Amino acid sequence: MKTWRDEIIQKLVNQSYSLLLVNDPDFLLNDEKILQRLRENEYEVIHFNDSIFIRHLYESQFREKVEQDQLKLLFFSNKENHVYFPYDFLQNGYHIDLKISELFPKFSPGIVKQLDKEDFDVLHTVHKQYQGSSSDKETLEYIVKHVYKIVHELIDSEVELYKLLLSIHYEKKQLPLIVQQFLIERLSGKNVFEGIPIKRLLTSSSYFFQYIEKQWVTFVHQLLDLQEGSVLEETPLYLAHPFSNPDVRRLMNDLFAEGYIRKIKTNVSYSFPTWMKYGVEVDEDGSLQEKIRHLHEKIMEQITSASRYKDWINIMELMAEYKCTVLDTNKQEYESEVNVLFCKVNEMFEKWMMEGYRSLTSLPPVPKPKMVHHIVHFLASKRGQNEKIALLVLDGMSYVQWKKIKYYLTNKGFSFEENGVFSWVPTLTSVSRQAIFAGNFPSAFSQSIGTTAKEENYWKTFWENSGLLKQYVSYQKGLGKEAYKKEGIAAFKRPNVKVYGAVIDIIDQFIHGAVQGEKSLMSELQLWLKTDYLAQLLTDLHREKFTIYITSDHGNTESVGIGRISEGVLVEQKGERVRVYTDTILFKDAAEKIGGIPWTGVGLPKDYHALLAHYGQAFVNKNERIVSHGSISMEEVIVPLVKVIPSLGG
Repeated sequence: MKTWRDEIIQKLVNQSYSLLLVNDPDFLLNDEKILQRLRENEYEVIHFNDSIFIRHLYESQFREKVEQDQLKLLFFSNKENHVYFPYDFLQNGYHIDLKISELFPKFSPGIVKQLDKEDFDVLHTVHKQYQGSSSDKETLEYIVKHVYKIVHELIDSEVELYKLLLSIHYEKKQLPLIVQQFLIERLSGKNVFEGIPIKRLLTSSSYFFQYIEKQWVTFVHQLLDLQEGSVLEETPLYLAHPFSNPDVRRLMNDLFAEGYIRKIKTNVSYSFPTWMKYGVEVDEDGSLQEKIRHLHEKIMEQITSASRYKDWINIMELMAEYKCTVLDTNKQEYESEVNVLFCKVNEMFEKWMMEGYRSLTSLPPVPKPKMVHHIVHFLASKRGQNEKIALLVLDGMSYVQWKKIKYYLTNKGFSFEENGVFSWVPTLTSVSRQAIFAGNFPSAFSQSIGTTAKEENYWKTFWENSGLLKQYVSYQKGLGKEAYKKEGIAAFKRPNVKVYGAVIDIIDQFIHGAVQGEKSLMSELQLWLKTDYLAQLLTDLHREKFTIYITSDHGNTESVGIGRISEGVLVEQKGERVRVYTDTILFKDAAEKIGGIPWTGVGLPKDYHALLAHYGQAFVNKNERIVSHGSISMEEVIVPLVKVIPSLGG
């Protein structure tokens, strides 16, 4: 059966031109599968969002091959006007418009445009059965029921509301804003939900998890206060509460096991129903075993069907929770299990990276960033006219360390909206961190790819090109090493600072000094968190009305040396998990002799070739155990992008 992707592919690939120029204002090419299929049809696909960089790329790498029909090149823009492309491109290439109205003519294009492309498979199917008008109202009503399977008329109790909210937030359903607004209007008007903050519960996962955690605490304490000898399952309090519903209970158990909601610790030995013991910690060892078993099963289940970048981000979140939990236990029997699991998952992830990573580099930075260089574009698109934004880059922080940081800050009253993004490969500071502040491919800063000295200039230039004068933009690095002092933070030195970029590089220092592996890294991190440097910085930024985002340039992983390699001046850069070459012949020769993973071409300068270490291995003395970065393990590549939001009472 023909899919919506088939219609787009057919329109693009059946052309005799070597250069295609596509206007895609509806973001139809914001889809990994389409980009993968274009590459299978031998198209090089590039998002056209920086005319100067694209011109340089075209002249240096593509023009000759395109003119000689040795390469098929597709540039796509999310602008509506084809004049956005250079005149000589339009003269020599073939121009195509992609429009949602051609794919889904029965629906309102204004509504469809606001949906996630992942929902288009279902949308394409239900479109055929649609008999209504193309009005916004009828289109939206139909889509909510038939695409998102939400029958709002049937949500008429707290139980049904809990089931809806749990399915949305736990399953990470990205309900479009237009669908959220529709549900808020329909549900807020129902008397049964009077006093319940429907809008915040629907729109914020962080708020929902805080809210349900507070409801859980109240529920458990009320049960503990009941008269001794009461059969809990028969009390009116228990029977009337949404938590007693089997569907709600099942999802609640997963939330506790995966760290979304904190358990209640109590010394009271009470005859709770079996399902409640997931959220009440009496037997610490028993709870721990149950959590580790659940996470292990969930990860194994998810890797069997992982095919898209979002799948791997979800798996990384689970893996981080799993490893952080085990490292906190300090129990040897769990550690070997972790190592086996991480090896298995990384073997599959490595294969995906070799095939799927390239498509990520062609995806646009909105509506959500996919790679670290997208972050600054995303911030610029989200920033209100006078909004102040702070981006804190915790150099070297992996998802595992983020879990530790998150738990600490949560106890300080902070909460977060979490997403994941992909680092640039090789996962080196000079490559990936520089990409964050430049907002561009590493090939755009080829002259400074071995240093971070130009980050401030790139950061300020990006914002100036986005319409913000340089005097409103601040940059600072080297934070976190000393005691926190507000007067030392550049964001507060001038009252006119509207955008603040900062590098907190203390974690990267811990990484390179972690002589006992990840355990010592996590211990050092815990000690640093207790200084409250980060908590105080976030508090002061909030007080000064900054919207705060936290991210990392790359993560880190523990590995064992396979032996030092002596190449002297033949190698440009000697990393512990990566070796960089500027000479193609030397690079190929090293790949044959040393082994490892040859990595070249994806967004990198023409003469930049990286030889990456396999998972668990490092180019250091044989059997030496280190924590490092540079290669393509999940822990190095997938990093958090977190929005810090006010606490429940904020």
